[in-house]
Parts: sequence; C-alpha cells; structure tokens
Amino acid sequence: MNFEVLTLFPDMIRQAAGTSVIGRAVKNGRIAVDPINIRDYSCSRHMRVDDYPYGGGAGMVMEPEPVFRAVTEAKRRVGEDTRVVYLTPQAEVLTQTKVEELAGEPSLILLCGHYEGIDERVLEETVTDYVSIGDYVLTGGELGALVLIDAVSRFVPGVLGNDESADFESLQDNLLEYPHYTRPEIWHGRAVPEVLLSGDHGKVEDWRHGQSLIRTKARRPDLLRKSRRIRTIWFGDPETEAAAAALTGKLTRCGTVENYNRKTLQKRRNSMSDRDLLILVEGRSGADDPDAAARFRNLSGNGTPFFLFLGGGADDRCTADCLQSKGFCFQGAVQMDLYPPSEEAVRSAALSIRKKLERGEL
Repeated sequence: MNFEVLTLFPDMIRQAAGTSVIGRAVKNGRIAVDPINIRDYSCSRHMRVDDYPYGGGAGMVMEPEPVFRAVTEAKRRVGEDTRVVYLTPQAEVLTQTKVEELAGEPSLILLCGHYEGIDERVLEETVTDYVSIGDYVLTGGELGALVLIDAVSRFVPGVLGNDESADFESLQDNLLEYPHYTRPEIWHGRAVPEVLLSGDHGKVEDWRHGQSLIRTKARRPDLLRKSRRIRTIWFGDPETEAAAAALTGKLTRCGTVENYNRKTLQKRRNSMSDRDLLILVEGRSGADDPDAAARFRNLSGNGTPFFLFLGGGADDRCTADCLQSKGFCFQGAVQMDLYPPSEEAVRSAALSIRKKLERGEL
C-alpha cells in the first residue's frame, strides 16, 4: 500500500516512518510512505506557501495553488482516482470502521494542513475524505497522518509479525478489549484470573466477552450503545458454514454460528431482543427456502434487525416475509459467492453492517 503524504515537514514523516512496525513494513516493501514537500510546488521564488486571510484575523492560511500542484503530482504517482484525505479537527473522529474502509484502498494521499488551515477552494476541489484523530487542535496534520498510517497499515498483509494480530481488532465490534495477563502467575499479590488457567477455551471466551462488556460500560458507554450481540444461523449445503463463520468473525469476537439444518435447533425456542442482530446465511439453492415457515417456527424477535446473505440464485422473499412476521426487521439481502466465500465480499459485507451500527441505523 502506498501513502503519499503532502506536508511542509517531510523529515518529520520520514523519521517516524523509519521506526518500529511501520519502519519494518517499509523496509520489507509491504507499504511505501512518500512525503511530498508542498513548498516544492510554491508559486513564489522564496518558496512561500501561505498568505494573510481575507476578512482579517490572526494567523496565516495556506495558498490553494501549491496544494493543488502537490495533489496533482501525488495523483500522477499513484493514480487519478486515489482518495485524498485531509487531516483536520473539523471532521468526524477516526474510527476502526473508517480505518478498515481506507485499508481497502491500494493507495492514499494524506494532506497535512498548517497555520490556520488551507484555502477552502482547493479542499473542495481535491479532498474526498475529512478525518480527525480527536476533538483537539494540533499544530499541523503530520501527527494525524502518522496515526492514520499506523492504524491502516495493520490491515496490510505481512505488516504485523503475527498474522493473527489483525484478524480481529479491538473496537471492531464497538467493544473495548478485555484485560490481558502474562507471567508471573502472581505479581505484587495480584493473581491471574483462574479461568485463564483452566484450559477451557469456551469459558475463557465467555469471560473475555464479559470483561469487554464491563470495561466498555465503565469507560466508553457511548460505544456500548452501538454494539449488538450477533447471532448467525445458516442452512443449505455444508460449504455455506464457511461463509457464515467468516462473516461472523469479521463482525464480532463473541458471536454464535448455528446450523439450522439441524432439527434439534429448529425445535428449540429462541427469542431475540431489539439489542440483538441476526445474520441469516442461506446456501446456494437456486430458489428460496421452501421450508422457511417450519424452519423458523420457534424463532422469534422483538424488533430485531436481520440481514440475509444468499447463495447464487436464491430469492429472499419467502424467508424475509417469514421472519418479519415473527418480529424481525429486514435490513436487506446480499448475494454472495459462498463456494468458497470471497474474502473481499465478506469484508465488504461486514464493513457495510458495521457502518450502519456506527451511524445508529440498526
């Protein structure tokens, strides 16, 4: 992945991008971080890029032409359709969902402002995304750009030493990460929780999910309002299970995946609340489920949102109508290639759901 960073302080970018995980990724060719000095595109022989603001006021404003020329050069290097991200406090705060969305791009152009900002006209003409790293003001956009590079690079294959480290990141399901422990077993009189020493992976996962809920409620209750308990059910050919598991894994650490081909599950009474989210994955059958009414006879919702993911050619009408009659709220259907599931299709589908959760649309 390529990061073209438009800045007045290229050395600041070079130094930070040459250390730690990012430095290793650059050295190994996993990512490229190329600072472009906006002063090199100045219209002044003195390399000046700022001027006094119209209307008066303190400070200076970066001129539009040097910025435009720098953006043009960056696009020449990495492509005309490359997204241009302006780092500014006047934007929505960066989230893990936005990070993963940007990580799907082959290249990004990051624009770092200074002084009182950049002439609005060039922003309107060139910028595609406005990103803030927090509700505070810095002297320039370079630190924000470096934060974005670090966060996005974690999703680039091979950047992290442990490939599993980025399989599911903290905050992807709007929950803070659970506490971590290592040796020694007892430190300063404080013991590692017994459940982590039990060897029972099911109990460990339940404990971790519970700790995530407790920590999020205490420290970030705003996130908890955007989080839902996810339950995925699938039916059809056995290969469909791979799609169900992959999709659930992209949405949450603690979701359940159930095989609704099994009569025992169909007979069990299951009620879901308006704080749950149902994901229904239907195998490639060429037609809608003819047994929907019988299959879901004991499944009920209470304003519970649900999505349908369908194998090639399946129709959503009977299944959607059946579940809506049982208290579920249909959010849409997506056709997917389930044999095997396309990683990009699964990532895109999960990302669209997380965006809805983040915006409070579910």
